[in-house]
Amino acid sequence: MKLRTYTYLLLLVILIVGFTTSNPIIQNIQEIDITTLQAKNTYTAGEEIILKFKAEESSEISLIVKSSYGISVLNSQEKEGNLVFKIPPFLSQKRGIINYKLVHNLQEIYSGSLYIRASKMITEPLESYLGPTSITAGGKDYGMFTVIPSDTYDNPIRDSTLVTIKHQFLDLEKDSELFINNFIAWKNIYSYQESGRILVSANTGNLASKEFTLDVFPSQAQDFELKVLKKHEYADGNQIAEFFTSEIKDEYGNTISDGRIVEFSILTNHNELLRVSGTTIKGVARGYMIHPAKASLWTAQAFIPEMAESDELTLEFKSAVKDYTIAFTEDKRNIKVGAILSFMNQIVPDGAMISLDVYRDEILIETFTKFSSKGFVEFHLSEDFFPNGEYMIEVMGMGIHKKYDHIVLE
Repeated sequence: MKLRTYTYLLLLVILIVGFTTSNPIIQNIQEIDITTLQAKNTYTAGEEIILKFKAEESSEISLIVKSSYGISVLNSQEKEGNLVFKIPPFLSQKRGIINYKLVHNLQEIYSGSLYIRASKMITEPLESYLGPTSITAGGKDYGMFTVIPSDTYDNPIRDSTLVTIKHQFLDLEKDSELFINNFIAWKNIYSYQESGRILVSANTGNLASKEFTLDVFPSQAQDFELKVLKKHEYADGNQIAEFFTSEIKDEYGNTISDGRIVEFSILTNHNELLRVSGTTIKGVARGYMIHPAKASLWTAQAFIPEMAESDELTLEFKSAVKDYTIAFTEDKRNIKVGAILSFMNQIVPDGAMISLDVYRDEILIETFTKFSSKGFVEFHLSEDFFPNGEYMIEVMGMGIHKKYDHIVLE
């Protein structure tokens, strides 16, 4: 049994060897002789590129082109027995390297490369950028000016091309000569100690960029003085006190920019904190506060938050109203305050605030607030809300406090 098995295996091996020898699976690839008819391999962007080859066999030969745009397959046009391939404009107009190869029956039979350089026709204005467009004075901050000249096909021009970058500030003009490197030329434009506007531009040959503006703003504000202007020194609750700063400048003597917010803070001797803000115009900020209605001592200071502050200023307001009379009707339900006279025995302007508190059994049950008209304020205690009985009444206003015990309403 084993002998028969070995005999079958030997016959099978003989058959396989014989079949392989008589029918080989590897065949020789037909070689095609290719001769290039190209006179050059360097072109200028936009120039027509036609590749010509002389081949023994011209059928089924394609040109595969590889560039930054990807891979394209071109078919040949036969002229006078030669293979002719025209590179499309979208490839011939772009700077860079084009690699190509001829293919026959999926086999490469010839390869080569082309170099396309930028056109000498440069687009005007020169492509350029400036940023940031605003910096601070002092010589430390800067804006970067970048120039990327390109030809009419948007190709960056060749390295080592001379570019002149110019900038002007006040009476100063400066030129810097740079060379294109890796497609660009750039320069940092530093600020000066003065604030103002720097004009920046670039040139190459007879071509120019557009004009750029670099604004130099004042640096950080320095401490300043606080001043006050008031019509009189009386606490009449009517006139306006005007707070204003000295001209605020930076460390280089530049007046700070308009629109900077300045906060005016006032602490009174009655533990009240008053605030008002203003914005700078030509370096000066102003804030307005109405006079207090009673004698007060103010401590005022101004701030540019987290940047600068003024000195402290002390203001004293004297009582404008020394006293006023209060008259009750017979039933004590109508109360008339006034006439309220100011520091020159004139009637106070309308709007002086007077409040009246009503207590019963030492419990506050109502508060009335009214404003003067022609020097008088009147209150009425209605029977609907205040039954007959004994009350305590307090009148306050203009820094004067009057208390009346045992007021019996009828």
